[in-house]
Amino acid sequence: MAIGSTIRVYCGECKRPTNHAVIAERSVDPHPMEVEKWGENHYFCQCAGCDSYAYAISEWDEGDWNPHIGEMDLRWRTYPKSKTQRQTFNEDYLLPPKIRSIYREIVGAMNAQLPLLTAIGLRALIEAICKDRGVKGSNLEKLIDGLASNGILSNNQAAILHGHRFLGNVAAHEIEVARPPELVAALEIAEAMLRTIYVLPELSNQITTGRKP
Repeated sequence: MAIGSTIRVYCGECKRPTNHAVIAERSVDPHPMEVEKWGENHYFCQCAGCDSYAYAISEWDEGDWNPHIGEMDLRWRTYPKSKTQRQTFNEDYLLPPKIRSIYREIVGAMNAQLPLLTAIGLRALIEAICKDRGVKGSNLEKLIDGLASNGILSNNQAAILHGHRFLGNVAAHEIEVARPPELVAALEIAEAMLRTIYVLPELSNQITTGRKP
């Protein structure tokens, strides 16, 4: 892409995707001896709307090929702030300390683009919730089933978690690197669990209007 050309990326100042003029660009390619093919393009650019500067990275690997459009589905990161940057939910202070610590580290790992650590963290979070709620099982699959049978998870949510391969491996060293959409889906289910178990009962206790003595 030539200097002066335009890319459309998220602008931290405008809080939405805008056109950015490319000021400088560098490409990063894999070593010729690497088996897996991947690529990165780094851009220093300026928003056409507010004139603020941004650093944007587009990246791809072999798994990003989209046969429907005949090209790669690029993954974008933008700095100083990305649209995909996740925040912990506001009431996470109501979580038990150990569970809160794991949850915050998961969000940090996801924002740092560390999918393997995010996957391991999600497994640890589910196991910690089960331990806290007295759900027993010899492996993660049975723990998830236990959450469903105890009504903590819906059967549909449990089925979705079972469908993610990174939650089905026995040991951490066997975990496959999960795709970002998988991690987001699993995290959102975990957040729903956390809210249902720990947040909603506390918020309910704060509602006194109309409550019978």
